[in-house]
Amino acid sequence: MILVHLVGVRIPEGQLKFLIMYFYFHVICVIYCYYQLIKKYRKLSNPGMIGVSPGLDAIMVVILAPALAIVDLSLTWIRLYKEAEEARIRNNDKQIL
Repeated sequence: MILVHLVGVRIPEGQLKFLIMYFYFHVICVIYCYYQLIKKYRKLSNPGMIGVSPGLDAIMVVILAPALAIVDLSLTWIRLYKEAEEARIRNNDKQIL
């Protein structure tokens, strides 16, 4: 088994690949969550305001980014599927009449 030294700790190569993959996943989720946070704050700010300070929200995004991204994408998928199903039902009702 090939061992890799990372910060003085021996980590097996397979586990190191998993950690690197999780790190990249976490970075992508943080970027996605910050994008959603900025989009939300742009809607909330008035034209005369300087802007809002996300403060604690920004800190929590860094910690909870993977969970937030998965939940947000799941809810988005459910909403899109629901809208498509409702459109299909409306279309079928129009064809029957």
